[in-house]
Amino acid sequence: MRLIALLTLALLIPVCSQAHPLHLSITNITYENGKLNIKLKTFRDDWEVGYFHYHGKAVDFSDSDKRDLPWFNKYLSERFWIAENKETQSLILEIDSVSLDEDAMTIEMHATLLSEPNSLYIYNALLTDIYPDQTNLVIFGFGKKETGIKFDVKRNDAEVILR
Repeated sequence: MRLIALLTLALLIPVCSQAHPLHLSITNITYENGKLNIKLKTFRDDWEVGYFHYHGKAVDFSDSDKRDLPWFNKYLSERFWIAENKETQSLILEIDSVSLDEDAMTIEMHATLLSEPNSLYIYNALLTDIYPDQTNLVIFGFGKKETGIKFDVKRNDAEVILR
């Protein structure tokens, strides 16, 4: 729990230099009344480097029009998704908002589940193809229980039991 608190603090502190020493995302997911609410917080410049990696040209995601580029949504949906199990199609994650605060970029999404599954399968490989040291922390809340999961280049999927 201390690691999560320290990494959260590191993500929330404004960075004074051009680069930051950690490649990190923190995602809070809550499941309540058949609905998933997702709040994903990353560094904006990590996404810009990702775009450059794929396209060979710079982009400034502080410009909201640039975040409407097809690559942004495609990359997000391919590298982060949730399904009722490993074999089923992923849920439709609808983006509610993308906001910036200093160097941090927060993506808020939601999904509605049509059934009451016994578990959910989470795939989180955001930016692990760009940064070998990328760590993606997920805090999953269901009822009065919270589960912390660490995803990285070696582990990009996990199952969360809901019963």
